[in-house]
Amino acid sequence: MNKPPDSAGGRYHHGDLRRALLEAAASAADIEHISLRELASGLGVSAAAVYRHFASREALLAELAAIGIAQLQQRFADAFDLHAPAADAQEAIARLHRLGVAYLRFADEQPAMWRLIFGTFAVQTRANALQTGKPTSYSYLPAALQGLHETGVMALPPSPGDLLFTWSTVHGAAALRVGNVAPAQGEVEHVGAEVVQRILRGIGATPPQS
Repeated sequence: MNKPPDSAGGRYHHGDLRRALLEAAASAADIEHISLRELASGLGVSAAAVYRHFASREALLAELAAIGIAQLQQRFADAFDLHAPAADAQEAIARLHRLGVAYLRFADEQPAMWRLIFGTFAVQTRANALQTGKPTSYSYLPAALQGLHETGVMALPPSPGDLLFTWSTVHGAAALRVGNVAPAQGEVEHVGAEVVQRILRGIGATPPQS
């Protein structure tokens, strides 16, 4: 039987323990309430070794939240190119659908991470990202709604209220799925399509006739 790795015994190279701590925390069922001592015990290292990499649990969770936010942003980037306008109304609606499905699927596959990135440990990380002036995970929904307007699906430019309503609807569906609430269950593409159709009606959009 292999001896558990111990940084004091040289089993971790520089940076390996830091990465191992982040990976172990990310795989926890309840990320927000994990302790550094639990992580240390699980990896077979001393608490002192952990504190050489993270001064506090909050520091580790903040870094992990930044990783989770980047993962979600990559899923949005896979949904559509932020810098390329939608070709037509059907594509604009398809973009909103792909964005919603990406959000729901992330929550399905990484519920603990999803809760973390929208919790208190990610507040400063989200604020810092918005101050850079670069595209963030927050850039995609406004772009998708603007695409609806530019292709004629929405008569008026999207308002802050439209943005809030859309995000709240998708986020609520994700939260219900994470909580295993029956009406929100089902194949994610189908649920995403249902949610988008109701969003379009809610923001006064007029999808093109087939």
